[in-house]
Amino acid sequence: MASHRMFLFWTRNISPSLLRLATTKTQQILPIIPSSVTIGCRSYNKALYPYLSELYRRRLKVGPEKERHRSEWINWNYDAEIYAFGKRLGEEFSENTLRIIFTDKSYIEKDKARRQELGVDQDVVALELVDNGEMSAEGNLIASRYIKAFLRFSYPAMFEEGICAVHDFLMSEDILALTGLHIGMKDLILTAEFPVLSPTMATSFLATIGGLAQDQGVRRAERFVNHFILPHLIDKDINDLWQIDNPMGLLKSILLQNKRGPPEPRLIHQSASQTIMSLYWVAIYSDKEMIGKAPGETVTIAEEMASRECLRQLMKTSLHQKPLLLGPAAEGLQLDYNRVNLSIQSLEQTTEKQKALA
Repeated sequence: MASHRMFLFWTRNISPSLLRLATTKTQQILPIIPSSVTIGCRSYNKALYPYLSELYRRRLKVGPEKERHRSEWINWNYDAEIYAFGKRLGEEFSENTLRIIFTDKSYIEKDKARRQELGVDQDVVALELVDNGEMSAEGNLIASRYIKAFLRFSYPAMFEEGICAVHDFLMSEDILALTGLHIGMKDLILTAEFPVLSPTMATSFLATIGGLAQDQGVRRAERFVNHFILPHLIDKDINDLWQIDNPMGLLKSILLQNKRGPPEPRLIHQSASQTIMSLYWVAIYSDKEMIGKAPGETVTIAEEMASRECLRQLMKTSLHQKPLLLGPAAEGLQLDYNRVNLSIQSLEQTTEKQKALA
């Protein structure tokens, strides 16, 4: 009876001509309702997929959206952004210093040219803008001086040429620009070009170091360099940053200066020498003591790799050495800024003198 009432409830608004009754084996009366009055699956929209496909096709046809400066949006506040920049880094900058840091020389030249086009007299309305060139030069000196002193402290046995090679990598335009990009300088720099080029980004980043030295002192600026530039060495092998043309010759000079015997390469193991997967292990001995070994596809390659491994051991730059002192661990380091490591040129001169005396 209850099912019959439910049947009447669902079919009371259906025309009799559209209703057909079917009798089952249990004598239950079931309605067969045409598709025109049925309710479809919940949340199913037949036109949604073609609609989204058409939007995607039109987006591809139009092409990528043109890159726009962040200041084109209505919620942009430049004063608040430069204030938040220093707070985000945990440093204290004056407002005037921040404005100089993010003002490129090209922006001032562009503004002067625009004033001339508008007929604005430079003497009547002065342009109160200062570019970051001077701060950038000061920051470059501070960063370069600290990086070399830190590397000499961390790798006292490494040659000066290797220290300079690692220094040049850290002070390269790409590294400085990448660091400036990741600390949020891209949208803050006032420059004539857009998007901001790498040289402009690197200049502004160095100006940040110089501005921090003016406001907080050189020690604070060196701390900033330790926190943001030196960490680029974490995932790098510094031996790969310095290209040594003749590793075996350099190894001979080092052993001679240390009054040790010349290096003697020996083949200690080989495998699958007649196949394309050949492997050779070469060890280098000095005074009957093995100082390094390395594998290679050929005996020549294995000998060269073994000599490079010996140099890593002697200069204490292998991968198993203790990590660099970065962040809080570097606080209070007593660095000698006047100390210079031994160079290859001076080593060769000393070696020649020893040979002449012998």
